Amino acid sequence: MPEMTIKEWAAEYRRIDEAELEDLKQRLPSEPADRSIRTYLSLCEFIVKLSPDAREAFAEERRRHYLELETRIRKAAERWGYAVPG
Repeated sequence: MPEMTIKEWAAEYRRIDEAELEDLKQRLPSEPADRSIRTYLSLCEFIVKLSPDAREAFAEERRRHYLELETRIRKAAERWGYAVPG
């Protein structure tokens, strides 16, 4: 079996990533917030194991993600009639 070149390997990874992204786009809007949070945190733990520097490298992205989740949780709480502190 011939070995793949770096370009072939990268192209295959790109195809896999695109398929996973499409799956997430379809699945995440209907996924409960708690499952979404668990999935995200598991992914973060995995990335940090791969690279100890990842925690710092993804800090801003994590911050944006948590702010977005907070907004979603607040909207859900308000929709269900809970008083949400500012």
